[in-house]
Amino acid sequence: MNKIVLLFLVFSIVWAVPQKVQAALLDGMFDGIEESLAESLEKKGEKLTTGNFYTDDKPNAHGPIGMMGEHTHEPGEVMFSYRFTHMFMEGTRYGTNNVSDAGVVMPRRPAPSGYIVVPESMRMLMHMFGFMYGWNETVTLTAMVPYLTTSMNHRTRMGGTFTTRSKGIGDIRFGSLWRLWAVEAPSIGAHRFHLNVAISVPTGDIEPTDRTPLGPNSRLPYPMHLGSGTFDLYPGMTYGGEMGRASWGLQAIGTLRIGRNSNGFSKGNAYTVNALGACEVIKNLLSGSVRLSWNHWNAYDGLDPNIRQRHPRNNMRLVQTAFPELLSGQRLDVLFGVNVLFPDFLGLENRLAMEGGMPIYQYLDGQLETDSIVTFGWQALY
Repeated sequence: MNKIVLLFLVFSIVWAVPQKVQAALLDGMFDGIEESLAESLEKKGEKLTTGNFYTDDKPNAHGPIGMMGEHTHEPGEVMFSYRFTHMFMEGTRYGTNNVSDAGVVMPRRPAPSGYIVVPESMRMLMHMFGFMYGWNETVTLTAMVPYLTTSMNHRTRMGGTFTTRSKGIGDIRFGSLWRLWAVEAPSIGAHRFHLNVAISVPTGDIEPTDRTPLGPNSRLPYPMHLGSGTFDLYPGMTYGGEMGRASWGLQAIGTLRIGRNSNGFSKGNAYTVNALGACEVIKNLLSGSVRLSWNHWNAYDGLDPNIRQRHPRNNMRLVQTAFPELLSGQRLDVLFGVNVLFPDFLGLENRLAMEGGMPIYQYLDGQLETDSIVTFGWQALY
């Protein structure tokens, strides 16, 4: 019952927002700071502007395409977006050490024990369809629908190979961005804060099957799942700054799982921290960006009894991806991006963007390490 009440409250806050709300939720709380700034700026012949959360006609008014929920919209604005993400993983990592395939199936330290099968590489393709709507001067509503395709290549202890695949819709996410506070002046630039609130619905498959050496319809391990199987909360906060052609930002987003799913487990809680800088290279047309993304995720709570961990005949461990206690880790990515803003056409503002990079640090508990992440995207604002 508590879970149902919590979900009801979240949906009520996110979606049942009154049409007339104060433009910035923290207006009035910083009157003293605003008065002091205004007096100081007045001596320079400048005026302090409050409540401006968006700059038109700048390619870096939106963040890198691989970053979500980094900007808000004016009342009545509608934005549709499409993102295509390619992530490639190869090689096993224990802690910060790379381990060869032979070291996984017939291990020496630091691997904890041997496995009959080792995953060699994994490829994840994601099509993300997004929607944003400026509900009023305070709230921007969002929705994201992902479609995932995953494939994982394996090698057996005897030298054989096989590939498993899964594809389908992932967990659909509904959310909102709440404007908090914004100030702006020529000499201090613009500084904007908003709150991120979202919830995902468990529409992704957590029971994918494929042919493996154990049979034609074997339940695939956790990394091949398309969703979490639980309602997940995504609270966070975003700061954006801007001066001249430069812009910068900082964002922290958490992932909180609500209970266990129907198969008796839940993915671990997680959080992501992004720090970015961008510059308008060609006025009103092209910008470049660099982003650091810190990702931390905990191990699973519980396990799916239908995912086999040991061979039925010799009781040896099958593959490390079947052990949920190994599914925690940390990763620091560096990513470079480009945003292109096209002139308005038929009332639409169109943007094309690309961002790509790789980890510069990874600490894993015995899983495939990430090699590269690339995202292409298109955004249309009406």
